[in-house]
Amino acid sequence: MANSFRFTFAILAATILLSAAMECSAADGKTHLKDGLSAYLEAADFEKAVSELQEAIRLGLDDQDDLIQAYIYVAFAYIGMGQRMPAEAEFEKAIKLDPALSLDPELHSTKTITVFNGTKDRLVDSLTIVSVPGGAEVYLDNAESDADPAPAGITPLKLSALIGEHTLRVVKEYFQPKVLVIRVEKGRDNRVQVQLDKSQIELRVASQPSEAAVYVAKDYKGNTPLSVKMVLDQELTIKLAKEEFLGKELKVTLTETGFSVSGMDDIVPIEDGVGSVQIALRAAPPPGSLRIISDPPEAIIYLDGINMGETPLTIAKLTPGTRSIRASMSGFISVTQKVEVVSDKETAVEFALGGQLHIMSIPGGAQVFIDEEYVGLTPLKTGRLPTGSHQLRLAKDQHKERISAAVVERGKQREVNIRLLPVKGSIAVSSDPPGAAVYLDGESKGNTPVFIYGVMVGKHSLKLVKQGYEDQEKQITVEELKVLWQSEKLITKN
Repeated sequence: MANSFRFTFAILAATILLSAAMECSAADGKTHLKDGLSAYLEAADFEKAVSELQEAIRLGLDDQDDLIQAYIYVAFAYIGMGQRMPAEAEFEKAIKLDPALSLDPELHSTKTITVFNGTKDRLVDSLTIVSVPGGAEVYLDNAESDADPAPAGITPLKLSALIGEHTLRVVKEYFQPKVLVIRVEKGRDNRVQVQLDKSQIELRVASQPSEAAVYVAKDYKGNTPLSVKMVLDQELTIKLAKEEFLGKELKVTLTETGFSVSGMDDIVPIEDGVGSVQIALRAAPPPGSLRIISDPPEAIIYLDGINMGETPLTIAKLTPGTRSIRASMSGFISVTQKVEVVSDKETAVEFALGGQLHIMSIPGGAQVFIDEEYVGLTPLKTGRLPTGSHQLRLAKDQHKERISAAVVERGKQREVNIRLLPVKGSIAVSSDPPGAAVYLDGESKGNTPVFIYGVMVGKHSLKLVKQGYEDQEKQITVEELKVLWQSEKLITKN
């Protein structure tokens, strides 16, 4: 324990001594800077000026302006001693710290100005930065972690920059920061245009009481408290609703000064990218209720965008006022109604989803298929069908199938009349000897030889009668669009 204490104390003491040493070094550096400037300006002792200023640089100078001044006057002293190359080296160090650095030709000799400008011309070129929108802060080679860095200026901006690669950060309130790696080249038109994208700003919406439903542009977003994201110059209609309380509608606009909210005199300020608003809801009159049915049943009911369940459905304790009710069912087009909820009263609401068909045929008794599903025999009234076009197929023995389309309209019953055409064939009847009377299903058709047109397909009774010969009767089958050749040899009576 004692060893641990001694070790901790030793570290603490070393830290204190190091801090004191750094403070002393900075103070000593400032002293040597003062002595170096005095040697140059007052005594024109260039060697002493170089010695004192270099010692100031070695010890360290807290202020960058002091460090730049030290490099500049070391260079001045070297020029005074006729040493151009060391002077250029010192000017280069100063220019790298501040590329916008310049010398006043009225205060310095032509030789000094020439050496300085020659050095700067080799190291620096102009850089133009434009942003859309303008008025953005420009940071050059500043890390985002730097404590309170100073911007290089506001766009549009033209500045001097060192030749080579730089990190450019463009920042404007209500817009997303843009970071680019750029390269400044000698003798080029170093111009950068930055398109800034609007950033989303958060508006926290709370209500009293809480758990109020929030609708943004009529879409349900959840219950309070919740956050809504907006961008600059955007306007939103935000509605708050809670049963047993009167609804509240707000027009919210995001401006450069904050959130403007209808009904509020003051702009809602933004702190750390967030604004907050509290909305008080007033108690409503006594509630009413809705009784909702649908044809067909089991439709999903949405009340002001919220799923309330399937029909038949009773919704109690509803705040009086106009409500939006939507009925939805797979295969049917959704139907929306505006309904007035009345205090202390149950209001009946009925939804007719789709429409109906009344299907009749000539002759009757035809099988009906809707979208290839058998639904019954004509005459037929269907149940509710989804709106739109449906395929009808009617079929009946000895008749041609009919396929057609029928359009179902919401809330309407449409009559559909379809005539079915019989399917027919023909019979050619001959006999030996000829001249026999021919009866088809008991109906006389003439004497053989005879050709009978338009006979319904299917089974029929064919009878031949001739005096002096036995009657002949048999069952025959007629096929569609075919001729049945029937030849009979008559038998003489005994």
